[in-house]
Amino acid sequence: MTYKIELKDAVKGYTYDQDKIISPEKTVAQFKNKAAEAGLDILNRTRRIDNGRLDIPVFFSECGAHARKVIGTNKQMGKGGTPAQSEASAVMELAERFSFFSFVKDPTRFFKARPKDLDDTALPFDQIIRSVHDTKEDALKIKHIFDDLTLQWTRGYNLTLEKEVLIPFNWFYMINEFNGPCAGNCNEEALIQGICELVERHTSSRVSHGNLHVPGIRTDTFTDPLVKEMLAKYKKCGIQIHASDFSLDTGIPTIAVLAWDPATFPEKSEIVWTAGTSPDPQKAMSRALTEVAQLAGDFNTGSNYEASGLPKFTRIEDAALITQPDTLVTLADLPDLSDPNIRVEVENLISALKKKDFQILAIDTRHPDLDIPAFYTIIPGAHFRERAVSASVGMFTARLIIETLDPIQALDRLEALETALPDKYYTRFYKGLVYNAIGEYPTALEEFEAAMDREPARLNRPDICSHMGACLKDLGQYDRAVEICTRGLAVDDQRPDLLNTMGVCHFLQKNHHKAITCFEQALEIDPSQAINYANIGSNYRELGEPALAVKFYEMALEIDPTIEFARDNIQKLKDKS
Repeated sequence: MTYKIELKDAVKGYTYDQDKIISPEKTVAQFKNKAAEAGLDILNRTRRIDNGRLDIPVFFSECGAHARKVIGTNKQMGKGGTPAQSEASAVMELAERFSFFSFVKDPTRFFKARPKDLDDTALPFDQIIRSVHDTKEDALKIKHIFDDLTLQWTRGYNLTLEKEVLIPFNWFYMINEFNGPCAGNCNEEALIQGICELVERHTSSRVSHGNLHVPGIRTDTFTDPLVKEMLAKYKKCGIQIHASDFSLDTGIPTIAVLAWDPATFPEKSEIVWTAGTSPDPQKAMSRALTEVAQLAGDFNTGSNYEASGLPKFTRIEDAALITQPDTLVTLADLPDLSDPNIRVEVENLISALKKKDFQILAIDTRHPDLDIPAFYTIIPGAHFRERAVSASVGMFTARLIIETLDPIQALDRLEALETALPDKYYTRFYKGLVYNAIGEYPTALEEFEAAMDREPARLNRPDICSHMGACLKDLGQYDRAVEICTRGLAVDDQRPDLLNTMGVCHFLQKNHHKAITCFEQALEIDPSQAINYANIGSNYRELGEPALAVKFYEMALEIDPTIEFARDNIQKLKDKS
């Protein structure tokens, strides 16, 4: 049967906040009805979580039993300029994640094959090269190794070329991870969301990695009533807003907003920098402003957000490129691909990206029982700030080799890769991972050191430091492990993995106050890592502070109920009291 995604007319029926075919109230009701009819316990409840200072609503959708099992988290977050839209956003985020992870965990959606055994329906190698920004010369040297990899394939659709395509899912999931899943009231709504998210990440990565000078945008030129209302709410609270044109050369409106509160920073707030993309530049601004509200915790709660599309600034002086732009533009200067028909907007996005030689791939991830339109969208060549720099077909081939083959086979293939592309740091790095996995720590350490000697790109060094540090920890060389992790943090101070290893080393040396500091710093970067709350608890336990220990163990279990040692220690401490 032919696999096809056919775009159909989708006239906007709601435009006050975001552009949708139905109102947010109907969106929530429709989701609940479909979940009930399917007998799926997906949504436990929704609740508003902002404290009202900004009066820009933020909602949680708390997972039901089925969703917790599939997704592995307890809640999703939603944003919007109105309570109804924020609630709908949280609910559709849940639909998106539930559909996507159900798809990922369903083996019937995939088949395994080597690229060399497939016909021309398979994604061409030039798109594989583009997906990691490699040079054709280097990629062709190891094509025979790539072609012999057993990959996980699924059927998809090339929206640009309008034809079915077989997509190596694990290749792109390794690169894109959670960028690209989307859901909506109709196919066209979902695809708009997925494509725009990838464009937003792409331009944000280019700006942040390249320290690009981008125009500022005069916020007084926006005319959308809700945008004006939200800008007024920020101003009323004394929060400074800097808008930037991140559209670059895409022809698609992307707006970044940097916001900070001089009265509460840094004690109770952070500098928030994020972006929004939409066919309509006014809606792009709306998305960015609501995203700021979602991340900021009302700028007075001391909350920490995990940086993703754009990095965090810890000093406003470091953001001068954004706060003091070389040029200012108005709303009228931004591209505008909007149309009353969402189908036309999808086509406009496809056309704009085609001009830059980007192809858009889509995999239908709709859950068969929930039956809400959902996709995994892929744009080979789109940039992601979180992904490795200086990536290549060889690097990601090496990673797949160690993930899909047993150690002996993996080492043999890595040797072949080394022969084809000698002196690449990643062949030694991935050999180190293999030896580390089988417990041969001294050999693993030698490979990591050899990888570092090959002078990898600066931003790839923290990864090596992370694994070296963990290896040294396992060897009992705690001081050296801390030293190596410190070197990694000097390159990238937003690495909770490095801080976690340092904390464990300090704990094992009974330097409990230093350990607590490391785990606290890791949580400032990523407050969702439950293990670090539990680790703080263990340090307070050793310091003879049982009440604090129980408090942090309980905080860990609230995020991740599977941390058994936290539960066991709570019981032991309560039994002693």
